[in-house]
Amino acid sequence: MNKVQINNIHRQILKMVYSGKLQQAVALIKSQNIINQNDASSPLQMVEETYKLMLKYTIEGMHDPNRDAIYRQLQVSLIMMADTVRNAQYRRYVPNEIFNQSHKDMPASLNSDDDVSAWFHYVLRADSLPSQAEQSLMDACNNDSLPFTSKCLLVSCLTLSCLLCFDIRKYRLMAQFYLKGEAQVWQRAIVGIAVVSYFFNKRLRLYPEADVIVKSLISDPKFMQRYQATIIQLIRAIDTDKITKKLNEEIIPQVSSLPGIKNKMKSDSLSIDNLDDKNPDWHEYIEENKELFDKLADVSKLQMEGGDVFLNTFAQLKNYDFFRKIENWFMPFTTSNKVIKDLQAQFGNGGFNYAKFAESLISAPFICNSDKFSFCLSIVMMPESQRNTFGKYLNSGLGEMAEVTKEDQLLHREEFSYKYLVQYIQDLYRFFKLNILGREFIDIFDKGFSPSGTILFDRTFSSAKEKRKVGEFFFSSDYYRQAFDIFKQISTEAPNFEIFQKMGYSAQKAGDIELALDSYLKAQLYESDQPWNLKKVGWCYRKLKNPAKALEFYRMAEAKEPDNLSISTSIGRCLLEMENYEEALKYYFKVEFLDEKNTKVFRPIAWCCYEVGKYEQSLKYCKRIPEGELIPEDLVLAGHICRMMGNVRDAVDYYRKAISMKDFDIQKLEDAIISDYKPEGKSDLEQENNLLLDYIQYQI
Repeated sequence: MNKVQINNIHRQILKMVYSGKLQQAVALIKSQNIINQNDASSPLQMVEETYKLMLKYTIEGMHDPNRDAIYRQLQVSLIMMADTVRNAQYRRYVPNEIFNQSHKDMPASLNSDDDVSAWFHYVLRADSLPSQAEQSLMDACNNDSLPFTSKCLLVSCLTLSCLLCFDIRKYRLMAQFYLKGEAQVWQRAIVGIAVVSYFFNKRLRLYPEADVIVKSLISDPKFMQRYQATIIQLIRAIDTDKITKKLNEEIIPQVSSLPGIKNKMKSDSLSIDNLDDKNPDWHEYIEENKELFDKLADVSKLQMEGGDVFLNTFAQLKNYDFFRKIENWFMPFTTSNKVIKDLQAQFGNGGFNYAKFAESLISAPFICNSDKFSFCLSIVMMPESQRNTFGKYLNSGLGEMAEVTKEDQLLHREEFSYKYLVQYIQDLYRFFKLNILGREFIDIFDKGFSPSGTILFDRTFSSAKEKRKVGEFFFSSDYYRQAFDIFKQISTEAPNFEIFQKMGYSAQKAGDIELALDSYLKAQLYESDQPWNLKKVGWCYRKLKNPAKALEFYRMAEAKEPDNLSISTSIGRCLLEMENYEEALKYYFKVEFLDEKNTKVFRPIAWCCYEVGKYEQSLKYCKRIPEGELIPEDLVLAGHICRMMGNVRDAVDYYRKAISMKDFDIQKLEDAIISDYKPEGKSDLEQENNLLLDYIQYQI
C-alpha cells in the first residue's frame, strides 16, 4: 500500500462514522487486519457488540436516556481505531523518521532541558497519551523551575502530535499551557489550540470534555483578543508565498537593474562638514523610481503587520546539521542555547563580538527563532575579515533595534507579546514548507483555512456583534473566503441588507458567482431598489450566461441612475450578447457621446456595426482602438470587414497581424473565420476560406 491508499481508507472510515454508518465503518476497519478482532475483549469487538445491543434496544422500542452519549463514545472509539489503523499502515508500508518505532517507551523523568528531547519524540509519535504521561506533562506545565524553552518545545510537540493523531488529552494539555500564561509559551499554545480546533472540529464536538476545555479557555478575559490575533496571523501566513513571489519577481529584479544607490548617494556629500545636509540627488533618485519605492513601502507595511518577508532570505540556510533534529525547528532562540554558547566559545575572541550579536538578535522583532539560528550559523561560515567588518555595522544596527524594542515592550506589553506569536507562526511555516518531514503533517497553511463554525470560534465569539468585528477585519483585508463564512453565520443570527451584500461581494471576489448571486438576491429582499445591488445582480447573471435576466436588473438600476454610463455600457453588453445589435448601438453611442475619453467603447461599437452591415463605420471604429489596447480579435474583425467590402488584400494583412500577436495562431484564426465571417449567398465559402488560410500560411 502507498500513502495515498492509506489516507483514502482512513477518510472513508471517518466519513462513515460522521454520517452514522457505524456498521460499515466496523467492517472496513476489520478488513485492514490491524486491530485484533478475535478476542472478545478487544476494543473493536466491544464496540461492535455494544452497537448491536443499542440497535436491538432501539428496534424493540426500549428507552435509554444515555443512548446519545453512548453513541458519541462509539463514534470516538471508531475514529481512534481508524487513526491506529492508518498509523500502523504508515509504519509498515511507508516508514520514515516520523512513523518509526523508536521512542515508544515513556521517558522516566521530565525535570530539565536534558529530558525534553526524549519527551518531544515520545509525544510526537504517541497515537494517544496514557494518563501517566498526561500527568507528567501537566506537572511540567506547573513546574516554575523548568525553563520556558522546554515548555515551548513541549507545546510544539503536542501540536504536531495532535495533527498526526488527535487525542483529547493532548488538546487539554495545550489549554493548560495556555492558561498558565507563561510568556512565549501561551503564544505557542494558543496557535496549537486554534489549528487543532479547526482541523478536528467534527471530532471535538463528539467529546463532552471539549466543552469544558473551551469554557476554561474563554474564561480568560484576554482569550478573545488573543484568539482573534492568532487566527488573523495564521491567515496572513497563508499569503507568505505571495510576498515571496512579489519580492522575487518584482522588487529584487527591479532593485538589481537600477543604478547603484551608493553612486547616487554620493559619499562626499556626507563629509564631516555637512552631515545635516540632504543630498539633492536623493529626491531625484526616488522620483525616478517611485514605483519601486512604493513597492518597498508596501513590503515594509506588510512586515509591520506581521507579514513574513524573510522566508526567501533564509530558505537556503536550513541545511545545517542543527536543523536535522526536528525539535530544533521549534527551538526558542536564547543565548543560553548550547549551540549559541559553543559558537560564542569558538568565535568570541576575534574582532566579531559574537556574544553581543546574539544578545542583540534576541530583540529583533521581525526575525523568527528559526531564522535567528540560521543567521548565527551562517555568520561562522564567513571569512574572518568579512565577519569582523560585518559585525561592526550589524551590531550597531541591532543595538538600536534592541533599544527601540525594549521601549516598545514597556509601553505596549500585551501588543508586544504578539511578536512572539508572529515569530512562532513563521517558525511553523518554515517547518511545514521547507522541511521534507513537514509534508507528513496536515498542511495548517492551507488556503481554505477558515475558523468560523468551529466549536472554539462559536464559543469565543458568541454574539453576532463579536463575530462581525472579526468578519469586517477579514473583509477589509481582502480575505474574502474567511469573511464570507463569518458573514454567513451572522446572516442566520442577525440578517440584514448589508450583511447579505458583503456575503455577495466576498463570494464574488472568491470566484463563486452562483453563491454571490444568491447572496445579492437575498439582499434584494431587504432593499429592492439600491442601484449598487441591482448592478451586482445584473453582473452575476451576465457572468452566468443569462443576459436576458441581467438586462432586467440593469434596467431597474438605469431607472434609478439614468446618467450612469457604467450601467449604459452593461445594458449595451447584454443587448449585444442577446444579438440585439441595433438597440445595443444606441447605448454604446450614448456612452461615446457623453464620455469622449472612453476608448473601450470602440470595440463593441465596431462589432455591432459589423453585425448590422455598417461595414465602413465598423472599420472606422476598429481603427480608432488605441494600439496599446488592440487584441487579436480586433484585427480579425477588421479582416472580416475588409472581405465583406471586397478588399481581400487588406483582409490578409489584418489576419497576418492578428497571428503575430501573443497567444494567437492560425488555428484560432480559422475558428474565428468559421464562427464570425458568414456572408450571405456564398456557395464556395469553405473553399475560399481554405485558399485564404493556405495563402497566409505561405506568407508567414
